[in-house]
Amino acid sequence: MPLKYLLLLTVTLSLWWSTNAFLPTPSSSRRIRSTSCTCLRALGDFTVELAKPLGLILEERDAGGVYVNEVAPGGSAAAHSSIVPGDVLLKVVDTNVEAADFDTVMDLIVAQPGDVPLTLGDGLGTLDMPKNVVNQLQSTEDAYFVDAVVRQAVREARMRNAQMGDLIQVEVVVGAGVQQNQPQPQQQQQQQSERAMVRFFAIFSTDGVSSYSCNVAATGVRSTKDGPIEIVSLSCAKDEGLGQTFDLILEQSQS
Repeated sequence: MPLKYLLLLTVTLSLWWSTNAFLPTPSSSRRIRSTSCTCLRALGDFTVELAKPLGLILEERDAGGVYVNEVAPGGSAAAHSSIVPGDVLLKVVDTNVEAADFDTVMDLIVAQPGDVPLTLGDGLGTLDMPKNVVNQLQSTEDAYFVDAVVRQAVREARMRNAQMGDLIQVEVVVGAGVQQNQPQPQQQQQQQSERAMVRFFAIFSTDGVSSYSCNVAATGVRSTKDGPIEIVSLSCAKDEGLGQTFDLILEQSQS
């Protein structure tokens, strides 16, 4: 076989594996029947009440609105682990500020006596989860779980942005699988936990002007259905795996 065809076959198989490595075998009786190419609901919004000084360094977005550029140490926001750089300000008290300019947002914050209720979001909008990914999951709730794991992985990456730059956007979720972890016989008192493995393409920028794509792989676990999600592994491969790989979180082996 000529060398150029061999190289083409190798690249094609590599891309197929990166897309399908985490996909479980579907169950025909419980497969999600969906014609949508996006996940069914957007998650990632939350509300906090911060005392002044807030400890947030805000900047205006090119598309309108204001986002968190930095969480200042020692301020009120630093006590809330939920707030990370890249979060978008959605409301100040009950006023929608998704399209407001910087001065309007600051006037609303200054005018509020006492603690300031803020609603923020991760700025990702509705994640693009193609039908071939959604249809491989066992239930609609699994799709919501995958959505939440991707968002939590983004938050973890943003907290470690010194290595990667700013995570600007999730392009598409290309692989996902959910496993139910049954407790061992000697651990019957423990609750059943869930684990989701996801792979998605994300856009990063180190200077706010140029950008690059990363193939991100993450694993998230939760001990209860509505419990918090812990990201136990997270890696980012620059240039779709052909460049440098950053292992941001390494999963600890179970002993």
